[in-house]
Amino acid sequence: MTPSQDQSGRWQGKRAFVVSRKDKESETVTSFILAPEDGLPLAAFKPGQFLSFKLDIPGHDKPVPRSYTISSSPASALLSDGAHYRLSIKREPAPKDKPDLPPGLSSNFFHDHVAVGSCVQVGAPAGDFFLDDTEDGPVVLLSGGVGLTPLISMLDHLVDQGSSRPTWFIHGVQNGAEHAFGAHVRELAQVHDHITTHVVYTEPGPGDSKGRDYDATGFISIPMLESLSVGTDADFYLCGPPPFMKALFNALLDWGVDEARIHYEFFGPATVLKDGPKEQPKAAVAALAAAAGVTVTFKRSNISVPWDPAHETILDLAEANGISPAFSCRAGVCHTCIVDLLEGEIEYVVDDAYQPEEVGKVLICSSAPKTSVVIDV
Repeated sequence: MTPSQDQSGRWQGKRAFVVSRKDKESETVTSFILAPEDGLPLAAFKPGQFLSFKLDIPGHDKPVPRSYTISSSPASALLSDGAHYRLSIKREPAPKDKPDLPPGLSSNFFHDHVAVGSCVQVGAPAGDFFLDDTEDGPVVLLSGGVGLTPLISMLDHLVDQGSSRPTWFIHGVQNGAEHAFGAHVRELAQVHDHITTHVVYTEPGPGDSKGRDYDATGFISIPMLESLSVGTDADFYLCGPPPFMKALFNALLDWGVDEARIHYEFFGPATVLKDGPKEQPKAAVAALAAAAGVTVTFKRSNISVPWDPAHETILDLAEANGISPAFSCRAGVCHTCIVDLLEGEIEYVVDDAYQPEEVGKVLICSSAPKTSVVIDV
């Protein structure tokens, strides 16, 4: 056992993993099988959680922080021989509407530079988006594009557990070239009567066959869910691009699904998903915070505002005031939101946050001010 690892296999900081295999899942998605270099036990994880990385990317002076969802079943981490995690990463090109922008930095690094035998530095599994397997009611897994990765983990976990919960795996993707795990999901649905799969292509390719590769064209909709006998009493798990998430989130609410039954992986403020104006902080709360004299100054944005306890973190406060700092996981894991703390003291309000090792750095997605602070944002 290494000094940073406990008996459960969980570790602090980053741990070395070796890529033991690469599997091509589609023309754009490749899976990377990660095994611990030290050969010691792996930490268990919940289906839907992610791993964090510090990537040594050529041309960058410092390791680049990123996070990727684990696409394998939790059982994969507990094998007596060959325990592993699986990542399934889509090569991200430059945006179609902005071809002059560079392609995805970390995804292209994985595809082009991470080979079998490569070593990567990995943080332990984390994340608040995961399947609640204490429930026994129907579950609907809704994904768009590479957003299917956490839902594949959930689906495989349900199968591994021998669950008989009515389960729908509904996936939208552009075409067969980008469609990952299609044959795997169809095989599960054929073997298990309680699993229904439905695949929607927005633009089927010339080699795509309806009934074999996909079931419908267009977009996932409420009438489509109704035709598949999905009911509003199910638990819904959503993951995909922001437009996909926003459309389905609001459609489900309008359909009558209780918001507490809608679970999602969305790297952004929850208010972005909901139609209508953003909720404004209550004047009384803001007044109390101002009276306490605690302020947050965003130096580069030239904005200073009273700390409002209605916002859980400094990142939330920034967004409520029209500032858009960089972020990704919002869980204190990926370190995308790390900035300089120029003055004052903060406290971490997210228990599992990986606090920066460098003095004077702060994760604004996971912290709140103890005193008035000045942040380099």
